[in-house]
Amino acid sequence: MDRRTFMLTGACLATAAGGAWPWLAQAAACADDARAFAIVDSTLECGASFARYAAHLRLPTFETGDDAGALWFTTLAPLLDVGRTPHAMPALIGFTRASDYFVLQHLALRTGRFVEHRHEAREGLDAQPAHVAFALTPRSAR
Repeated sequence: MDRRTFMLTGACLATAAGGAWPWLAQAAACADDARAFAIVDSTLECGASFARYAAHLRLPTFETGDDAGALWFTTLAPLLDVGRTPHAMPALIGFTRASDYFVLQHLALRTGRFVEHRHEAREGLDAQPAHVAFALTPRSAR
């Protein structure tokens, strides 16, 4: 990666992720026996940059496509339920449309194994979110 690409990608991700950036970076860099899974909508303005960031970290990356629910039930849920204990649960980090995040958030949080961190980018005061940068991190055992 050349310097210009690095600078443009870094600025785009920092702006897009907003307040969720520390959680995204921490979840992506976890050194446990569990890795983070990256979920991205590459059709979004900074989606391709996020996908390159995840690829650079060698994270398994999943495209939301047209149906986030189908992604959850056909791909993510089976990967998350393979006899994992809560401390070995991978984080889910992503950059998606608000509608896709809504579906993924509800499906992931209902398992009781994740904690939510997110930043929603809005176009105006009363506008709906344009995109959501998020980290669904494993709930710590108490």
